[in-house]
Parts: sequence; structure tokens; C-alpha cells
Amino acid sequence: MGKTPRKYKGARTPQSLKEVRASARRNAVQQPQRSAAKSLVANALEVIAGKKAGDAAKAVSQAASALDRAAKKGAIHKNAAARRKSRLAKKAAGTTGKTSAAPAVAKKKAAKPAAKKAPTRKAAK
Repeated sequence: MGKTPRKYKGARTPQSLKEVRASARRNAVQQPQRSAAKSLVANALEVIAGKKAGDAAKAVSQAASALDRAAKKGAIHKNAAARRKSRLAKKAAGTTGKTSAAPAVAKKKAAKPAAKKAPTRKAAK
């Protein structure tokens, strides 16, 4: 006859129980940071799209600040915060007609003439 399955599937060792407690404490600190950042990003996107009234630049600034704070606390990865800020800035720039990238038609610098080679001396035999 087969054994009956265990009913408790959680942590068992003292160290794993300690890690469960620590992760609960971390989550209590980090979850509000993540939620605030997500809410401010969503608010900024609505302002950019015109669904909400408000200053787009100010909304984007607040969202970027919240993302930076969340990254500083470790609630989100710093690269994830940078990626989200970048995407938000691109969307904001797209609606105002401004682009953060360099203009497509840039003036080329005048080409410098090639450097002259130093004269070589032939050994007299």
C-alpha cells in the first residue's frame, strides 16, 4: 500500500522557517513601494494619453522618482526601474512632438585630409 501524502507542504527546517519570516518582513516593506511606483506610472500614462487632466511632465517626474525609490529599497531591480523610466519618457516625448534622440538629419563634419606619411629614407649602398 502506498503512503498517504503529507498535508503540510511548507518550510520544515529552522533555517527555512526563518527565511519565510524574513521574506514576509521584506514583502511588508517592499510591496507598498512597488504599488506606489506602479500607480504613479499608470497615472502618468493616463495623463500622457489625455484620459486624465494634469501636467504630463510633472506626472512623469513623479513616476520616475517613485521608480528610483523602489529600486533604491530593492523592491524592483535598478535595471527594471531604468527600463520603465525610459519607456515612460519615450511615450511622453512622443505625445509632445519632441524626441529625445538626435535629429535624423545631422550636419556632417568636414572630412579632414588624410595625414601625410613621413618621408622614408632609403639606405644608400
